[in-house]
Parts: sequence; structure tokens; C-alpha cells
Amino acid sequence: MRRMLVAMSVVASLTMGLVAQQTATASASFQDQLEVSVGTFLFSPGEKLALEIVRAEPCPCLCEPIEVVGFRVLDAGGELVYQDLLTPYPRPLSEWVGRWALVDSAETPVDPGDYTCEVLTSLGRFRAQVRVVAAGEALGAGRSLASASVCGLSLRVYRLVEEAEEASLVSLQRGEFLLVALEGNPTTGFEWAPQEVPAFLRPLEGVGYLPGEGLIGAGGYFYFRFAAEEAGQGVLSFAYRRAWEEAPPAETFSITVQVR
Repeated sequence: MRRMLVAMSVVASLTMGLVAQQTATASASFQDQLEVSVGTFLFSPGEKLALEIVRAEPCPCLCEPIEVVGFRVLDAGGELVYQDLLTPYPRPLSEWVGRWALVDSAETPVDPGDYTCEVLTSLGRFRAQVRVVAAGEALGAGRSLASASVCGLSLRVYRLVEEAEEASLVSLQRGEFLLVALEGNPTTGFEWAPQEVPAFLRPLEGVGYLPGEGLIGAGGYFYFRFAAEEAGQGVLSFAYRRAWEEAPPAETFSITVQVR
């Protein structure tokens, strides 16, 4: 059987001048489905994560349309902990963002330990290995939200921030990714847009809005992606307004981002 095996190292700069290296491995064949795994990523209780599969342009290979057919989280023993039952699957790759609040299917916070976030697609499985640390335990030099790429397909892991974290301090390491998700409804003419972006955060391309799973016109989420490139601290803020109006925004959202 003809098989292609790809291995890569993802390197992220960490605090105190240390450099941690993580290995992401992927295998694919022309008979079998794609298998991609990356990790381990450390998260503290109360944090949230998001995942996306990003396709490079122009596409180098495996260029057929891809659908996401499921998203679930397994514990270290392979038992199902959480499954996304709200999203109607299958879903086009370009219309999917996976989100996990470190809870089980009953919305109870999971215990500290190792978990596998598994994205099931029409091409195969993409996995991110995640470790939830105990409350108060330092993340140290092991947390690196980097991505792995095979045939231009990248599994990207983000620190997810939602509106409940308004005015909070969000700490990142250099090399990590941040995703801000804000509820809104563009059918009303209102849209979220960045107002202040610290120079050490680099905006990333990606789908800007995805509708919710309710009635047509009921609204959804605006998504904003950033890469933490340099150390620093500053305010990241957004405004919800109609672009053609000069009136004050209907809503605002801001956090302080610290990159070490």
C-alpha cells in the first residue's frame, strides 16, 4: 500500500528565553483516510479552546471539498467526554469552528488530565491532544498553541475568548493563537469590528461570521483571530455598530492581552 508519512516540528518561543519543541505527526495514503495529530496543549480550568482546520491557498494537494462530520472529546482511556450535538453535520470546512469549554456533556467542568479533541472529516481525523492542569498549577513552558500542516491542511488550536470575559486579562505565550467570538446579527446592519489591536498581535485570515443554529436571521458569531508574535501588554477592543452611522457603538468589548 502506498503511504505518505509526514513529520514536522512546531517550535514556539516561550518565557525566560526557553524554547519548547512539539512534534506533530500526520499520515495519509491514497487508499486510506488522512490521520493528523498535534499536541499536547495545556489549559487551565475556566479557559476555553477553539479549533479550526485551515486550508492553504493555492492548495498543494488533497484539494477536494472537505466536510466536517463531527467533533468530540475523549478522555485518556478513550471514553467519550463531550460531543457537539448542536451543530448540524455534515458541515463545509469553511463554515466550521469547533469550541470546547473544558466541560463534559452535562456542562460540568472536566477533571484535570489528558484529553483528545477529535475532528472527524470526510478526509479523515484531525486530533489535538489537550491537558487540563489542576487549578492554580502554572502552565509553565508546555503551553504552545501552534498548528501542524499536511498538504496545506492545518489543524489550528486557539485560546478562545467570549463576551463573558469582558474586561479580563488574557495571558498568552509567544507563538500562541487567540480567537475572539462575539455574538451579533448582521441582518440588522450591525457588525463587530476591531477598534484597538496591540502591535504584538497579528490579525489572521479566516471566516468572519457564522450564523447560529436557530431560525434564519436569528444571529450568530463574529470571529477574530490573532497570533501572539511579541511580548507585550495592551488593550484589544471591538465595537458593534452600523458602518454608515457616526453614532456611538451599540456595544463594546475589550480585554487586556498579555504576551510573555
